Amino acid sequence: MFRLRLYLCLLSLVSQLMLTGCGGGSDGGNSKNTGTGAGNGGTPPSNNARFEFTCDLGGIDATLVMNVEAVSDSGVVFGAGPNPEISGVVSTGSVTYYTSGTVTSPTAAYIFTGENNFADFTDLSNSSRFRVQWMADGENLIMLVNPFGPGPSNHNCTLDSAGYV
Repeated sequence: MFRLRLYLCLLSLVSQLMLTGCGGGSDGGNSKNTGTGAGNGGTPPSNNARFEFTCDLGGIDATLVMNVEAVSDSGVVFGAGPNPEISGVVSTGSVTYYTSGTVTSPTAAYIFTGENNFADFTDLSNSSRFRVQWMADGENLIMLVNPFGPGPSNHNCTLDSAGYV
């Protein structure tokens, strides 16, 4: 269930992300294990997760390791009066997902950083750069390389493991 919940979080990531899906479940507060519940005795999960995929790069298997950090936006509430002080902080409900990681195969190595559904990749062999769009396809993740051209190409990735960091 833990792996499925994280995978659903990643699917949310690639299709307009919702933090509530990544908040973990609750076991009624009976667990003291990190990340298992947000009940009375449980510890809430981290806002950082790591996903590992196997991707098909034109017939060559590659390993995609993606770190995801969810950062929620907040607003400030001010008290009344002519010189109001901050009286609270509230969530706006908006979340930004920051990604980073690597893609490695026997013939290539890339690093990337991104925000929400897009990431900027750098080829470690020649320092060339390109953009990737993350898209969900059933239980798979698709890397759409150069989504705005020239010549977009897509690569299918299958989830191998997931966990909170």
